[in-house]
Amino acid sequence: MCGVVGFSCQDPKKYHLDLLHKIIIQSKIRGLHSFGYTYNAKELVTVKHHDLTKLELPLTNKIIYHNRYSTSGDYKDHNNNQPITNKNISLVFNGVLDMRTKQEIEKHYNIKMQTDNDGEIILHKYEENLEKYIKETTGSFAGLILTNCNKLLAIRNTNRPLWKVNVNEAVYFASTKDIFIRADKTLEPVELKPYVLYEY
Repeated sequence: MCGVVGFSCQDPKKYHLDLLHKIIIQSKIRGLHSFGYTYNAKELVTVKHHDLTKLELPLTNKIIYHNRYSTSGDYKDHNNNQPITNKNISLVFNGVLDMRTKQEIEKHYNIKMQTDNDGEIILHKYEENLEKYIKETTGSFAGLILTNCNKLLAIRNTNRPLWKVNVNEAVYFASTKDIFIRADKTLEPVELKPYVLYEY
């Protein structure tokens, strides 16, 4: 179980980040071992911590966030924690794409992995056909991707939830409906349709 949160707004203000912070705090029930986020500042910037009290969000128009419970890979090594980033994209997700070992995944997909996190498969499949891969995978997936050209993408399959809220000319994402309601009971979250690639 992990938590993913996302935010996109053309003209971000402090009040947007205040709500984002509340959503992130409510998301911590889905993972307490580590957290991290990525935003775009002419290039992708990824920050990872073990202490949520050190969270300081930048005023940016797009951000993806993740918190986790340790299920695979040593969470004390931030290389295994999300977001997983290369020069082109950064990924946060909830689910399990492949239960094989790192060596078995590398051989099966003919890729070279830098971490023990199976999410690295997406870093490679993104360049091919992400929607096709999500439809065909037998694993579970609900994720957000931030690109180096400042696009925020959201996609899920039927095995993991992902919700969104549009409010104050911004869109927010979270793993579950209850996270939004606890952050602000006036919000009206909508579940994302599976296998649809949302782009912001």
